[in-house]
Amino acid sequence: MKNGTKKKVSLLPRIAVSNIRKNTSTYLPYIGVSTFAMFTYFVFDLILKNDIMYNLPKGVYTLILVNIGFWLLGIIMVPFLYYTNSFLIKRRKKELGLYSILGLEKKHIGIMMFWESLIIYGCVMAGAILLGLVFSRLIFLLLLNLAKMQVDVTFTVSPAAVTDSLLFYAFITALNLTVNLIQVGRANPLELMSESRKGEKEPRHILPMSITGFCALGAGYLIALFSKLESQVFTDFFLAVFLVIAGTYFLFTSGSIAVLRFLKKRKKFYYRPEHFATVSGMLYRMKKNAASLSNICVFSTMVIITAVCTVVVYADMDTIVSSGFKRVMEITCFGEAKADADSLQQNAAVLAEENHVRLEDELIYDSIELSAVLEGNTFQIPDDQFNIFRDLKYVLLMTQEEYERMEGTPVSLSPDEVLIYSTGADFGRDTVRFRTLEYRVKEELGECGIGRKAPNSVFENLYLAVFQDERQVENVCAEFGMDRAASHTCFYGFRPEGEDAEIDAFSSALSQYLNTVPGFAGYDDHRANMEDQKSIYGGLLFIGIFFAAIFLICLLIIMYYKQLTEGFEDQRNFEVMQQVGMSDAEIRRTIRTQISMVFGLPLFGAFFHTAVGMRMVYMLLGAIGFFESALLIGCTAAGCLVFAIIYCFSYKRTSMAYYRIVKQMN
Repeated sequence: MKNGTKKKVSLLPRIAVSNIRKNTSTYLPYIGVSTFAMFTYFVFDLILKNDIMYNLPKGVYTLILVNIGFWLLGIIMVPFLYYTNSFLIKRRKKELGLYSILGLEKKHIGIMMFWESLIIYGCVMAGAILLGLVFSRLIFLLLLNLAKMQVDVTFTVSPAAVTDSLLFYAFITALNLTVNLIQVGRANPLELMSESRKGEKEPRHILPMSITGFCALGAGYLIALFSKLESQVFTDFFLAVFLVIAGTYFLFTSGSIAVLRFLKKRKKFYYRPEHFATVSGMLYRMKKNAASLSNICVFSTMVIITAVCTVVVYADMDTIVSSGFKRVMEITCFGEAKADADSLQQNAAVLAEENHVRLEDELIYDSIELSAVLEGNTFQIPDDQFNIFRDLKYVLLMTQEEYERMEGTPVSLSPDEVLIYSTGADFGRDTVRFRTLEYRVKEELGECGIGRKAPNSVFENLYLAVFQDERQVENVCAEFGMDRAASHTCFYGFRPEGEDAEIDAFSSALSQYLNTVPGFAGYDDHRANMEDQKSIYGGLLFIGIFFAAIFLICLLIIMYYKQLTEGFEDQRNFEVMQQVGMSDAEIRRTIRTQISMVFGLPLFGAFFHTAVGMRMVYMLLGAIGFFESALLIGCTAAGCLVFAIIYCFSYKRTSMAYYRIVKQMN
C-alpha cells in the first residue's frame, strides 16, 4: 500500500508537466503575461536599487516617480493575476474531477497542483529575470534620456531586486494555489466534472442594480464634468474613477440582462440560428459575462487615457516646463531709485555680445504690483478672513504707453476705461472696481506677454489693468494706501541662446553687473528649475509608457481568456446544434453576431468614458501646466481610432481561437 502511494507521488511531477504541455493554449498566455508583468516589476526594482540613481543630479525626482509606479504596479498585478488564475482553474476543474474519479485522492491532486504551480513559477521567474538582465540597461538608458539626465553611467544588477521579485511572485503563486486548493477541496468529483458547464442563476433585484449603476455612473460623470483645478482635484479624480468603475459593473450586469430579455421576447429575432446561440449563451453565463465585459471596458478606458496623456505630455514638454516662468532669465528692480528699463536692456545686450550669447523673446515693462482680494468685480484690500492660496490676487497696474511699448500694439483709452487681462479664468465683467473707483472694461485681452493664459486653473492669480495715463494709476495706488513711486517695479526677462558654457559665463557676468544697479531686487536663472521639471516629467513619461503597455496586455489577455473559456463551454452546445442542422457558415455568422452584439459594447463604453473623463484629465494636466485643449482633443481622437483598430484586430484573432475550439468537437 505504501509502495503504491509512493509511486503515485513520484508520478505527480511528470503528470504536472504533461498537464501543462497538454493545456498550452490555456497556460502559455498566462505564463506570458505573468512573465511580462514580473519583468516590468523586476526592472522597476532594479532601477530603485541602483546606487547610481541616488548620486545623479535630479535623480531624486525620478526615483520618487518610479517608486510610485513600482507600488502601483504591484497593486495592479495581484488582483489581475488572481483574476486570470480564475480562468485557469475554471478550465481545469473538469480534468481534476476526472483524476479524482480515476483514483487520485484530494491530497495527490493538491500535490500535483503544487508541482504545476512550481513549474509555472520557475518558467515565469526565469523568463522575467532573463529578460530583465538583457533589457534592463536599455530601459534604464531610456529612463535617463526621458528624464534628461546623463546617460554615460554604469548600471548594476542588485541581488536584492532579484530576491524581491522572487518573493513577490511567490506570494502571488501561493495566493492563487491556496484559492485553487480550497475550491477543489470543497467540491466532490461530480461537482468538479459539471462545474465548467454549470449555468448561473439570474441575478435578483435587477431594478435596484440598474438604479445604483445609473446613480454611480452619473455621479462619476458629474464630478468629471464639473470639477475645478484646485487642491481637491486629485481626490475628485479617484472618487470619479471609483464611481465610474462601480457604475460600469452594475450597468453591464443589469443592463445586459434587460437587453437579453428584450431580445429573447422578440421571436423573429431570437429564433434565428446565429441569434439564438448568442443570446442563450449569454443568458447561460450572465454574471461572468458582465464582469468580463465591464473589465474590458475599464481596461480599454485606462489604455486610451494613459496613452493619450503620455503622448500630449511628450508633445508639449517644452511649453509645460516653461509655463511656470515668464522667461528663462528674469530681472526685477524695485522702488523709487530703481534703474531705467532701457539701460538694463542695453547693458544686458552688451554682456550677451561679449559672451557670444543671443537674447531672444525679450519682455520688458514698468508696472505697479497690487495685492488684492477679488469680490465680484471689485478688488478690495485683503483682510484677516481671506485664503492666501485661493483668494489673493496680484494686479499689475500699467499705463497705456507702457503697454504699447511692451506689446507693440497701439490702443486708445479714455480716463474711465481700462484693458483687463487674467492669466486664469476670464474676468468676464463690463466694469471693474478698485475699492470705490470704477472703470469700464473696454476690452478683455485674450493673450499678453506677462503670462500664459490658463483659463481652467484656479491657481492662476495674476491680472493686468491698463489705464490711460499715470493719473489713473496714482488714483488706484492712493485708494489702496500705496506709495506709487516706492511701489514701482521694472521687469526684464529673456531667453538666452548659445552654448551652455557661454550662457553660464554670461549669467555670472550679468549677476555681477546687477549687484551694482540701483533698486536691484532679484535675478532668477530658471534653467536649473526647468531641467528639474524635465526630469520629473520624463519620469512620468517612462511610467506612462510602461503602464499603457501593461493595461493593454491586461486587456488582451482578458479578451483572449473570455473567448477561450466561452469556446470550451460552447463546444457541446454547438455540437448539438450541428447535429440538428446548423452549418459551418451559420456557426461563423453566430460568432460574428456575438462579436457585434457583445464586444462592441465595451468599446463604445470606453469611448464614452474617455470623452467624459477627458475634461477631468485636462484639469489634472493643467496642474503641471498643460492647457493645449486642441492638442488634447486631437490626440484623444487619434488614440481612440488607433485603439479601435487594435481592439477589432484582437477580437478577430480571438474569435478565430473561439471558432477553432468549437470545431474541435467534430
